[in-house]
This record gives sequence, structure tokens and C-alpha cells, in this order.
Amino acid sequence: MSKYISIFCLTLVASVILFFLFVGVFDGGDYAETAIYTIGTLIIILLSFLISLMYYIISLLKKQV
Repeated sequence: MSKYISIFCLTLVASVILFFLFVGVFDGGDYAETAIYTIGTLIIILLSFLISLMYYIISLLKKQV
């Protein structure tokens, strides 16, 4: 189980770093920018969870075969 938690954490950290690097390219100052950061961060967390879940499902399928 720790393998999948580490996959989740590594994907989360890498995604957050890339998110803030690419968001820094666009110059903004709107109130919408806060909403974009919030929604983007939530999407990153959910996608990181889905990636680690996919690794778990793949390993379960390999054990069955």
C-alpha cells in the first residue's frame, strides 16, 4: 500500500510544480485567477488519485493472471 501512496505523492508534487510553472507564464490580476488556482489544484489532486488508483488496479489484474 505504501507503494501507491508514494505514487500519489510523487504525482501530486510533480503536477503542482508544473501547474504553478505554467500558470506563471500568463499575466493576470483578476479575481478569476484565484478561482482558476483553486479549481486547477482540485483537478490535480483528483487526477493524482486516479493515477495511483490505476496503478493499483493494474497490479490487481496482474495478480489474477
